[in-house]
Amino acid sequence: MAEQRSDGVRRFWNPTVRDFVGSMLLLSSAFVLAVTSTMARRNGLTSAAVALSVAALIVAGVVTVRYVPRLLRRIGIEYWGNIRHFRVTMRGAVFLFLVLLIAASTFNTGNNLLVLVLSFLLAALLVSGMVSNLVLHGLRISLHLPDAIHAGQKAVALLTVHNEKRFLPSFALILRGKGSAAEGATDFFSKERHFPYLRAGSSLTSRLECTFERRGVYPVSGFEIKTKFPFGFFYRGRELDAEGRITVYPALSDVRGLLRRFPFLQGVEYPNRRGSGTGLFNIRDYQWGDDTRFTHWKSTAKLSRPMVKEFVDERNDRLQIVLSTFLPSPSDKGLEGFERALRSVTSLAYYYRSRSQPFTFYSGELEVVLNGAKESFDTLMDYLAWVQPADHILVDRRRVGRNVVLFAAGSTISGTGAPTIDYLRL
Repeated sequence: MAEQRSDGVRRFWNPTVRDFVGSMLLLSSAFVLAVTSTMARRNGLTSAAVALSVAALIVAGVVTVRYVPRLLRRIGIEYWGNIRHFRVTMRGAVFLFLVLLIAASTFNTGNNLLVLVLSFLLAALLVSGMVSNLVLHGLRISLHLPDAIHAGQKAVALLTVHNEKRFLPSFALILRGKGSAAEGATDFFSKERHFPYLRAGSSLTSRLECTFERRGVYPVSGFEIKTKFPFGFFYRGRELDAEGRITVYPALSDVRGLLRRFPFLQGVEYPNRRGSGTGLFNIRDYQWGDDTRFTHWKSTAKLSRPMVKEFVDERNDRLQIVLSTFLPSPSDKGLEGFERALRSVTSLAYYYRSRSQPFTFYSGELEVVLNGAKESFDTLMDYLAWVQPADHILVDRRRVGRNVVLFAAGSTISGTGAPTIDYLRL
């Protein structure tokens, strides 16, 4: 018990508290010396007044040199960084003008009523800053995004503000994402959400509808939260750090026109052909030479004649999509064709997934087998979100197998014998 008490005392009596108490004691001593110097001067003790004044200045200098830098260093740079979020409203500008006007009148006239009014106005400024800091303290942000975001589609994000203070609520909060994006690429970082009231220990969720016009990876470096509570004189804010990214996949397009133009994109539906696989294709009558191991005993007993099983063809020559990212002419037209190719591959991937049709993808940078697993599909979508045109051919012709569909820019890749789709002319 004594050890716990001593640990609590050590945590309380930390270096910051020691420096603060020491500086307050020295400043109190300097104040006492200054008052004593004034009394000595009034009594005609000039030498004593000078000595006491010098002593007061020395004590104040010790505090300035020894304690103030250490205290400022312990405050932390993040508190000084909040000055960037300080803004004066129109109401605040009028209020500050009145304060300056009354202050000038007070110094010129020495009117006690003006002194009282000025003190109330300065107290209002002090209270405004203290209350705003309390409102912004103890807040935490969480962001929930859809599983898949495609370019050009409206996405709905859920922003949740958590007030982790035990007793004090927060008022008039304004939240905005902090990040970088190309001009016009998205409105996610420019939209603001308002939270008028948030009880202590509670959370509030708001919908944020945003659109990402281009595919890519958008880093989110945090959120900016601000308020002008209580009087509306100033905007005060702070940054809530967060690390993450928003991955936007290429836009989806209708694949029916693409399939009509290039029927070979349909692939081969092997489950409709008999073979030597493991999946059941049909049950038929027994014929001379059939293997008795494939007898279907349940049908044989039910029909009172021998029946055998037929299996589907499961040969491993699934469709292969090959994308050549080599773009010999990175002009606006070439980049548009490259984006069309990515949209086509993305739409085909969803089409094959809806039909449970396995296929492989290869580009020289990525090779993945898509057989229904979510991990492989997400790997392909992430790649299509960030891939950029290459300045040389990455596709290895030796890695191109059978049943291939090749997306390439013009005739940059030849000699494969595979059907080629020139995405510059899509």
